[in-house]
Amino acid sequence: MPLTWSETIDTLFTSTWAYRRTKATEQAFLKTPFIFWLREKGRIENVTGHRRIEIPLNYGNNESVRWISKGDTVPMLDGELLTTAYEDWKYVSVTIMRWFQDEQQNQGKAAAIKLVTTKLEAAERALWEEFERVMFSDGSGAKEPNGIQNIISSSPTTGTVHGLNRATYTWWRNQQKTSSGAAAVYLASDMRTCLNDCIKYSRSEIKDIAIVTDQASFELYEDTCLDLKVLQDKKMGDAGFETIVFKGKPIMWCPSAPSGNMYFINSNYLKLVCDESYFMEMTDWKEIPDQPKDKVAQIVCVMNMITDRPIVQKVLTGIAA
Repeated sequence: MPLTWSETIDTLFTSTWAYRRTKATEQAFLKTPFIFWLREKGRIENVTGHRRIEIPLNYGNNESVRWISKGDTVPMLDGELLTTAYEDWKYVSVTIMRWFQDEQQNQGKAAAIKLVTTKLEAAERALWEEFERVMFSDGSGAKEPNGIQNIISSSPTTGTVHGLNRATYTWWRNQQKTSSGAAAVYLASDMRTCLNDCIKYSRSEIKDIAIVTDQASFELYEDTCLDLKVLQDKKMGDAGFETIVFKGKPIMWCPSAPSGNMYFINSNYLKLVCDESYFMEMTDWKEIPDQPKDKVAQIVCVMNMITDRPIVQKVLTGIAA
C-alpha cells in the first residue's frame, strides 16, 4: 500500500529533525554567552539514565594536625570528609502542532520542506529562549531546574540546595557582598574584592572564573572602566558574544540575568547535567482525538544545573549608577 501524504510528512519531519538534532543541541548551548562559556570549560555533562543526579561532596578537614615535641602523643582522628548530595532531573518539552488543512494546502516537496523547517525552527527557538530564562531563575518555578539565583543566592544563609539546608551547613553557602555605593566610585573596587574572595578558596583555578551580569550593570562597568574597553575575551568574541575582561577574567551580560547583580562563577564547581538519551529528542507523531488528521509531537529535554562547592561562587548585589 503506498504511503499517504500524511505519512510522507511524518517521515519528512522525523528525518529533518534527525539531521538537525545535533545542530539544535549545539545551538541550545550556544544561545547565550553563559551557556557557551560552560560548554567551552567542559561543564556540560552528559549522563544516561539514573533515578536522580548524585553530587559527591568533599567538605571536611583533617583535624589531627598538632605541633609536637619529644615524647608527645598525637590524636588519632579520622573526620568525616565526604558526603553525597542529590538533585532531581527536570523535564521540559515544546509542542509541534500539525494541522490537516496546512498539509493539504502545502502539498509538493518544496512547500512541504518549507512547512517542516518553519515548524522545527520555531520549536528550537522557543527552547533556546527558555534555557536562557531558566539558567538565571531562582529555581522556584513549578518543575523548573536550578538557576543561578538559587545556586549563588543573594541570601546564602537560608534555603535548601540539592537537599542540604544552608542554615544548617555553613560550608554549603555561597558568598555574597552588597555594593558599597555608586558604581562610578565603588564598582571596580567591589569587583576586585569579590574576585579575591573567590580565588582565596581556589587560587590555582583562577583561569576558570568568569563574571556574569545584566546589561545595565555591564554598561556601568564599561562607563566606569573606559581604559579597559579595548580588552576583549577573544574566544567569546569569536563566538559572536560581546564581552570584555576584568583582571583577565571575561565579563559578560545575559538578557535574563537579574538586575543589579554580578556573579563571580568558578566553572570547576558548576555544571549543566543532561541525559543525552533524552536531550532534544523528538517523540512520535500522535493523532489528536476528535480532530481529523491533525497531529502533535513534542521535543523533550532532561537536565538540571548543579554545584558541588558553593563557597567559591560569589554574587555582588545592589549595583546602581
